[in-house]
Amino acid sequence: MKFRILLSLCAAGSLSLLTACASTEPAQDTSDYDPLEPVNRVVHGVNGAVDFMVLYPAAMWYRDIAPEPVKTSVASFVRNINEPLNSFNALLQGDPDQAAASFQRFIMNSTLGFLGFNDVASDFGIPYRREDFGQTLAHYGIGGGPYIVLPLLGPSNLRDTAGIGVDYVANPLTWGAQNSDTAEALYLGSVGLTALHYRYATINQLNELQKSSIDYYAALRSLYRQQRNQMIRNGGPSPEFAVEDESASFDFDDAVEAASQ
Repeated sequence: MKFRILLSLCAAGSLSLLTACASTEPAQDTSDYDPLEPVNRVVHGVNGAVDFMVLYPAAMWYRDIAPEPVKTSVASFVRNINEPLNSFNALLQGDPDQAAASFQRFIMNSTLGFLGFNDVASDFGIPYRREDFGQTLAHYGIGGGPYIVLPLLGPSNLRDTAGIGVDYVANPLTWGAQNSDTAEALYLGSVGLTALHYRYATINQLNELQKSSIDYYAALRSLYRQQRNQMIRNGGPSPEFAVEDESASFDFDDAVEAASQ
């Protein structure tokens, strides 16, 4: 409980700082602002070591061993577990239709889809769309702020880090885990499956990026910025004013798509 309160206070402080930088248009970051680069590079190195020893081997095993129907079911479960937050953030962004669609997906997939392991909602023509509180802040014009590499979680920025804190506090599953062993097991299981799924989904793209980049840290930073811009636009075209800088001139489309799943 103390951790939740501390996280809430940190998120509130960050939100106050970011709100002062807000504008009336959805934010699109066009350059990499990285004043903490020396520290970020150290954390990036530690994260890379953990990935090499734990996540990457697990993702490779999952890719080679798990049958395709199992991978499809895990991807569906990971999406479904986030639907309450998708609905919550769509509502905060003034999009009640999308909020209702995400909530409807959650109800259908959690019941007819056996806890979300089957995406029956898509079969009924209700597509998935991810929303988080970082996107909500960007919707109201709050820029990303300084780039931050979070321990274990990887690339982020000040806005999205605050968003992670708010989403954690707002997630009904984290509240349920405080009072129910079943909910706690479901929450911890979802965290593990989410990490495994996203690492598996980005294996080829990140391997290619690492091989083709002179500076993998800088390339990953640009990839993160492009991915978040695309998610903030909900897949729409780039605005004319969003001229990318030279470091973002790589063709990251495939990696962006994989990381956005």
